[in-house]
Amino acid sequence: MQNFKRLDLFGSVFTLNINRNDKEFRSIIGGITSFLLYSCSLAYFIYKIYLWSSGLIQPNINSQSTSFDYQEYAFQTPPIGINMFTSQEDPFDPQNNYVTFLYLQFDGFNASEPQVIKPQIKNLNGQSSFIEPQNVHLVLNPTDQKQNGLKTQMKGTIYVAFCDEKLAKYNITCASDDKLQSFISKFQQIIIWITVHIYNTETKQIQTIVQQVFFQLDLYAPFVSQIQFKVTELDVDDNIFISTSETSKYISSCNIITQPLSQTIIKNSFGIQGFGIFMISLSSDGNISKIAFPKLGQILADVGSIMSTLLSISIIAQLINSYLLEEQILYQIISLYFPDIKNYEIKKNYFGKIVSVQVNNKSQDIQQYQVKFEIMKEKARNKITFINQIYEMSRLQFILQSLVDKQVLINSHKLGIKWVQNEEESNQQIVNAQEFQIEDFTILSLESLDKQDDIKFQYHT
Repeated sequence: MQNFKRLDLFGSVFTLNINRNDKEFRSIIGGITSFLLYSCSLAYFIYKIYLWSSGLIQPNINSQSTSFDYQEYAFQTPPIGINMFTSQEDPFDPQNNYVTFLYLQFDGFNASEPQVIKPQIKNLNGQSSFIEPQNVHLVLNPTDQKQNGLKTQMKGTIYVAFCDEKLAKYNITCASDDKLQSFISKFQQIIIWITVHIYNTETKQIQTIVQQVFFQLDLYAPFVSQIQFKVTELDVDDNIFISTSETSKYISSCNIITQPLSQTIIKNSFGIQGFGIFMISLSSDGNISKIAFPKLGQILADVGSIMSTLLSISIIAQLINSYLLEEQILYQIISLYFPDIKNYEIKKNYFGKIVSVQVNNKSQDIQQYQVKFEIMKEKARNKITFINQIYEMSRLQFILQSLVDKQVLINSHKLGIKWVQNEEESNQQIVNAQEFQIEDFTILSLESLDKQDDIKFQYHT
């Protein structure tokens, strides 16, 4: 069992009380400081938890640009939309048509049969339709890699055609020649609505952003515009305890490159006149983003760090308490030797400076009192040192030995108070036990002094 006793890591050290009721000295200043420090720490903790639970703490974002050799993206919603603001008749109306949009899908070098993009949405005025290509699927594979089931490069093309009789096979009826001539003779402009996305760290959702690009329709100055969508591969870690990974990808931006094109090339390619061509593809440039949201442990560590910084201010309160404790103990020690000092009424200002000294309502010299009290404080400070205590006890021992017989001192080890005062049988272990009473247990303690209200001190000079 002794071996287990030696292994005890929770040993307790006995400390003497400062006074009868307190083991630690406490002050009003220390209490106010403690209240303020812990209140600030708690408020900061609640504030950080609120920010963390509300998603207002910025996560750790690591984003870098990269170049993809292969990428594939199937649009869940149309990547672009086209409309035209005009006060005339709807130019996209299939029954009275001015402009027709044809969509072609290129799989490698093979083009699909052109499909008419039918108007999907009508504006409130019912005049301008909204054109959106559906089910767009793009593949980036410039080196035509085919291993591991990779697909060939896929692009989309939107041809902006000027209405022609050859479109009749798509159930398109052109407007009259006069209207067509009037249409191309005026300034016409279409709006391209391009949809990209961004990851919102507050809502932890991918949000949609729509950009507008304007193109002029001029039959005598056609154009070709390449719209290259950039893909961002996203890795999100939003678990509050451990690291996890949730991957996804989205279209984050696009590049638009526009250049003029001759009407001859357009007509040779599509067989009819047109205003321009939009070529849709994936860009080899992209981004890889890793987003790690703060863990609960990181929040607690941050709060703990701030709390430690705040609590370091408590050193000031500890120094103040140490000073006040020393002043109190030194005063009490001095009062044990100079009891009448308790009759002195000392008044101090807020800075602790003595402003008045009175005895029996009579003012005393402040300077004289301070000089004498400081001398006594220094003597009392030396008096309570450990070495001085041993020294004074050794002097008392020698005085006793010089006054009484040595055998008396040896027999003092057998002196004591009987636990049961009326015990009849003799106790051979206690000498002269009948001479000591229970009251003698505290006869020299401060407890006895407190009970003697009418005590009169005898002073020696």
